[in-house]
Amino acid sequence: MTESNAIISVIIVNYNVKDYLANCISSLLESAVESEVEIIVIDNNSFDGSVEMLNNEFSQVQVVAHRENVGFGKAVNAGIDRARGDYVLVLNPDTIVQEDTLATLLKQMTERKNVAICGPKILNADGTLQLSCKRSFPTPWVAFPKLLGLSALFPGSKWAGRYNLTYLDPDEEYSVEAVSGSCMFIRRELIDEIGVFDERFFMFGEDLDLCFRAMEAGWEIRYVPDTQIVHYKGESVKVAPFDSIHWFYRAMSLFVDKHFSKTSSLITRWGLRTGIFFRKFSSVLSSSLAQLIPAVLDVSSVITGFLIAIPLRFGDLTPLYEGYLLPLGVYIVLWLIVGSVFQLYSRFVLSYNRAILSSMLGFLFSVAFTYFFIQFAFSRVVLLIASLVITFLIPGWRLLSHVLKSRGFFRTLKVSHSPIFSRPALIVGAGSEGRRIARNIGRRLDTGIYVVGFTDNDYSRFAESMEESDNENTKWPPFLGMLESIENIVSTNRIRELIFSSDGLTNEEMLSVMDGTKDLRLTYRIVPKDRDILLGKASVEDVSNFPFVNIEYSLYHRLNMISKRAFDTVVSVFAIVVFSPILLFLRLRFHEWKKVDFWGVDGTTFSGLVTPAKSRTLRELPLLFNILSGSMSFVGISLLPVSSDFVKLMCKPGLTGLDRIKKLRVDSEERSIFEHYYMQNQSMAFDLEIMIRTLFAL
Repeated sequence: MTESNAIISVIIVNYNVKDYLANCISSLLESAVESEVEIIVIDNNSFDGSVEMLNNEFSQVQVVAHRENVGFGKAVNAGIDRARGDYVLVLNPDTIVQEDTLATLLKQMTERKNVAICGPKILNADGTLQLSCKRSFPTPWVAFPKLLGLSALFPGSKWAGRYNLTYLDPDEEYSVEAVSGSCMFIRRELIDEIGVFDERFFMFGEDLDLCFRAMEAGWEIRYVPDTQIVHYKGESVKVAPFDSIHWFYRAMSLFVDKHFSKTSSLITRWGLRTGIFFRKFSSVLSSSLAQLIPAVLDVSSVITGFLIAIPLRFGDLTPLYEGYLLPLGVYIVLWLIVGSVFQLYSRFVLSYNRAILSSMLGFLFSVAFTYFFIQFAFSRVVLLIASLVITFLIPGWRLLSHVLKSRGFFRTLKVSHSPIFSRPALIVGAGSEGRRIARNIGRRLDTGIYVVGFTDNDYSRFAESMEESDNENTKWPPFLGMLESIENIVSTNRIRELIFSSDGLTNEEMLSVMDGTKDLRLTYRIVPKDRDILLGKASVEDVSNFPFVNIEYSLYHRLNMISKRAFDTVVSVFAIVVFSPILLFLRLRFHEWKKVDFWGVDGTTFSGLVTPAKSRTLRELPLLFNILSGSMSFVGISLLPVSSDFVKLMCKPGLTGLDRIKKLRVDSEERSIFEHYYMQNQSMAFDLEIMIRTLFAL
């Protein structure tokens, strides 16, 4: 067979990397090779429009669209079943091949009849060598220096660098044990002899396994640096709804069990398994360390507060060593518990208003704790000074982070796929309004929101919006997929917040999306039509030029109901006692109080007394008795008289609520959105924040 009459079947497994796939296919179509080339794309249930793009732009490409992600090996095998080629090129979609790549690899095969698999030199996006393009099998002697990290310390050592053959010149051709599955040129005779990929390797390892079986069958594998490709490593993995670290080390364990279980001793296999476990553990730990930073900084703030307060009170730190170490530990735990309740270490890492409230409550809890447990008590002066310092430091480092982020810091620090101290968000509505929201959020990095991309039920809105923004020197987030695939988009991109733009969906459609994704524990933000009010989750702040309310989406919990009722009872009794002189004055000043019927829960009604006073606070002060009786709450949804239209409330009305915050002047339709949120998001932390904001709004 000559080069000119050979058939090359290129098999590409795609998963949600539409743009990379288009570039990859375009580079293949520009290949300078005389042989016939067929391109087969196996799509593993992408939702980013990959299949539609292929059908519209690359009619010459054969497309197999799976209804689920079957894994890499099984998908390649599906392509091999359809392939007519004398040679099969397994190619990742996030690659770009040179014009001579196919011709060079084909020439290698025709000149060396014993070569069954070959691969080119592979470069990373920054031009550096991708080490996996030539490597050895992970035998015990090869794997141990890799697992211990010695290969990175001594890459030039023939023993330590054997796994990735780092001691070899990357510009010289070699016979190797394995090449990368991202670009693997395979002789069809090999597949007919030893079979296809082992489908037990879901992700990673299947290329290594095929090379191992090829060498066992007496074939040769070559590294060919005469041509090279660029591989944007990991792009498909980024959007895969799987733990890539887990699957990588699972593949390594499977490879060891499959090929070394008979030839290696029990101690050797145990050593390999132990090494794989600790490498996996260290990888998971290193990827999770960034999430501990907020807690570590808060602990440091508490310790710093007491290190400052104790010398100011006693002259030196001697009292700390003589008996205050255990109490200090208790106070640290108390502050961390309060911070956790306010979600300062998960969803609201940079929320400085929550940090202030958390610090103040941490002080109150500490005072209460030392009152009941005298053995843990610090000096009152020490506790007061330390609390003042802590109340400055805990919100302070968050404010400093805002400043640093606004100046470009932290952008390279990642937690999963988003910048550190950020909450990945998806904008629903990809038109000009969605773009405006993305721009405003991008200008205020202190929000803690990281816009990952857009979704819509009409892709043309995104396309038109991008055309309008062509003259703007801005890098916009990508379109991640159609709205019908919202759950997949959220899962694969680790989205924690949805932001609905006014030109995206109707209110009914928005609520439908919320209801359909409620199990994903997301945060939802809404920009009502013609308003600059951004509704979202659990605090009241300013984002860009619009005030917004953050609300956590969670269903009613029994604990929330019990704690809310206990709070209403205790505080209403206290308030009635404290304000009894004012109530007596109002009774003497206004002899006739008005009895008003209000809508209650589930269409019921209740009566309450209001005074004729001009001040709303004084007018509604007698409603404290309704809170004590349980027909009302301090914080709830709108307090509506029965003279208005029939309303079937799902939650008790309150003296205050979202609509009582001064900045939020809303009409009835928008008020219903606030009420819908509150009915599903009530929590004590949120109630306290609304009450505090109401006091400032009076």
